Amino acid sequence: MRAALIDTTGRLALTEHPEPTAQPGHQVIEVSSAGIGPTDLMRAKGFFGPIGAPYVPGSEGVGRLDNGQRVYFGHSKAPFGAIAERTLVAEEEIWPVPDDLPDDQLIALAISGTGALIPLEEAKIARGESVLILGATGPVGQIGAQIARLLGAGRVVAAARNRERLEAMQAAGHADAIAILGEGDDDAALKAVADGGFDVVLDIIYGPPAEAAMRATRPGARMMSIGVQAGPTVALTLRDLVFRSHVGVGTGQRPAGERRAAYGRLIDMAVTQGLTVDTRRHDFADATQAWAAQAGSPHGKIIISR
Repeated sequence: MRAALIDTTGRLALTEHPEPTAQPGHQVIEVSSAGIGPTDLMRAKGFFGPIGAPYVPGSEGVGRLDNGQRVYFGHSKAPFGAIAERTLVAEEEIWPVPDDLPDDQLIALAISGTGALIPLEEAKIARGESVLILGATGPVGQIGAQIARLLGAGRVVAAARNRERLEAMQAAGHADAIAILGEGDDDAALKAVADGGFDVVLDIIYGPPAEAAMRATRPGARMMSIGVQAGPTVALTLRDLVFRSHVGVGTGQRPAGERRAAYGRLIDMAVTQGLTVDTRRHDFADATQAWAAQAGSPHGKIIISR
C-alpha cells in the first residue's frame, strides 16, 4: 500500500509500505482522511526521543471498517499511522461517528477539541465570567473560544501573534476582543483588554505569554495550561499567584473511555450548536507539501484526504 514514511532523519516521503493485518484487540481501517498536528511534528523532530526506525506518521483520522462502518480513530499501532491507505488501531481507540459531519470536522474536534473542552470544563466557568484564550489562532484556540461561550462565558478574549487570524475570529463572533502578542509588552497588551481581570485562561502556549496572562487575571482566576509552544517553563512570583490557581491539564494521556465521552459532547456541540473549526485540506498525493505547510504555519488543522 502507499503510505507516508518518516525516516530516521525526520524527513517525510510517500512510498510503498507493508499492509497491516488484523491482530487481537485491533482492527484494520481503510483511511479516508488523516490529520496532522503539532505532536506529529514534534515526534518527527525527536522531541519524544530518538527516531529508532521509519514509521508512518499521523495520529488520528477517519475511515471505514471492513463492515463499512464510518469511524474516527487515534493512536495507530506502530509502525502504522494515519497517513496511509490503511492502518491498524486498537479497538478502544475506534469511535463510531455520525454521517452528517465531514471528515475534517470530525478530526479537528478530536485531539484538538478535547484539548480545549476538558480544561475548560474543569475550570468550571461561571455564567458571565471573562475567559482568555492564549494562543488562540490554532485549532485548539479556535475551538476553545467557541466552547467558552457555550459553557457560559460572558466575555471571550483571543490572544496570539497573528493579527489577521485574530481579527477573523473577532469578525466571526468567536472573540469579543483581541490582544496581539509579541509586539513589545505582552503584559500591557493583555491588561488593556482584561476589563478588570480574566477569570479563566486557557493557555495553549505557556512560557512568557503565560506569565503575562497570569498577571492580567483577577483573584479567583484559574489558568489551565495544556501546551508549551512558547516555552517549557514560566517564572511567577507568589504575588502573581495569590488567590489564583494554575493547573497543568493532560488530555491525551487520559483513559480512552473518558476521551471518547468528551468527543461525544463535542460532536453534539457541532451538530446542535454550530461548533466548527478552520481546516486546510490536501490530497494524499500532496502529503509532503501538507507536512511542510503544518511545519511552516500551524494555524488551521491540516487534513490529508484520499
